[in-house]
Amino acid sequence: MTVGEEFENGAERRLEEAVRWRLRLAEAGLNSSPEFESWLADAGNQTAWRQLAGLWNNLDDVAQAPEMQMARQAALADARQTRRQRQRGRMFAIAASLMIGLLAAGSYWWATGPDEFHTALGERRVITLTDGSKLSLDADSEVTVRYGKHDRALHLLRGQARFDVAHDKSRPFSVVAGNQRVIATGTAFNIDIAGPKVLVTLIEGHVVVVNETEGPQGAASVARTIELKAGQQLATGPAAAPRILPANVQRVTAWTIGQIMFDDEPLSSVVDRVNRYGGTQVVVADPEVGAMKISGVFNAGDTLGFVEIVTHYLPVKAVSEGPHIIALESVPKKTGI
Repeated sequence: MTVGEEFENGAERRLEEAVRWRLRLAEAGLNSSPEFESWLADAGNQTAWRQLAGLWNNLDDVAQAPEMQMARQAALADARQTRRQRQRGRMFAIAASLMIGLLAAGSYWWATGPDEFHTALGERRVITLTDGSKLSLDADSEVTVRYGKHDRALHLLRGQARFDVAHDKSRPFSVVAGNQRVIATGTAFNIDIAGPKVLVTLIEGHVVVVNETEGPQGAASVARTIELKAGQQLATGPAAAPRILPANVQRVTAWTIGQIMFDDEPLSSVVDRVNRYGGTQVVVADPEVGAMKISGVFNAGDTLGFVEIVTHYLPVKAVSEGPHIIALESVPKKTGI
């Protein structure tokens, strides 16, 4: 055997040992062990470990998945077979077999990871999910969807969405929004993340909302179960206890047909919703102006029409602060002579 072949065989053996140690530590839930440290003290073993670490680190999150374990076992089998081969290119063959295993595990991760849906300013989408449920996304909204064998788990990250749930009693349909988890089997409901508030409106059917609030300092959070009936809305926020209110379902869901409706709401929250639909953005810097109440029906995206109506009915004026920004400011009161 030549010196070069001896070197290749030694490097091959060290790389296979590195794979064995990586598997053994991962499956035991350990970062290290005395035996591993003893093995790693060898400079050649350190080199093999560094070579392997670059490939492996990105897949730690799925280390325990059955498909990952199968891929690893296949990679090890290929490595053993390669060791028995007496030809040049052994190192390449082992690296290739490891990559195949890693790619297989990565494919599993992406296949089972959550689906992500989002909309831009001014955009609305309707998505039919694999079970027949329909997800309607308002402008500037984002949701993730992960379906499992025994559950259907969604997470509304921002914005507003309507959920029309296909009935499946064996797989509850749940949506997390803020500190709320809405659980249903077959129903329709709307969730709106409006600044710090979360509004859950039941359109039809039945839902249970699990509201989690932080306990006293150092204590575990407190979970409260709240049932909603059709036509009710649960309003929660960081500074107030959860409240169940009667809801105007037509107003709540008007966004699905391109309208936004307000009934005696503060101008600040109204502006936040108007700005979801893109175009010119409206700014309210004065708290007194933001607290003014307004009612009305507006076309989503018609910001200039909204500003015209607001300045007509409320004591505010519109001030341009740039090509795409309008500030609403209070109109100074007239004083007599």
